[in-house]
Amino acid sequence: MSFLSRARKVDLITLAEELGLTVDPNAKISDLLRLITNDKNYDEDFTKDCLEVITNERKEEEQRRDEQRREEQRRDEHEKRKWEYELKKLELESKATLSDGNVPLIVPKLNLM
Repeated sequence: MSFLSRARKVDLITLAEELGLTVDPNAKISDLLRLITNDKNYDEDFTKDCLEVITNERKEEEQRRDEQRREEQRRDEHEKRKWEYELKKLELESKATLSDGNVPLIVPKLNLM
């Protein structure tokens, strides 16, 4: 049973629901522990295996979301650098045209959004 006391509340809620138990939304960890262990069908080995699967699935999902978030940040940063490069390029072209004494080049406005 000590394995249950080390589990996160979210994992205990999922475990209880997987076991077909009715979970009070305001339940504390101690309430969840009692609910799970006092069930007439409680089997320690089965419960331990279920909890391990639930915990691993949650961790994998967290890792997947973190990786997705990092990928979005990389894409955003790449897009930002691309627009900064284009803006700098247009500024330099504009300055070069003005310094040649030619008619000033009308630089189109970039819509960054």
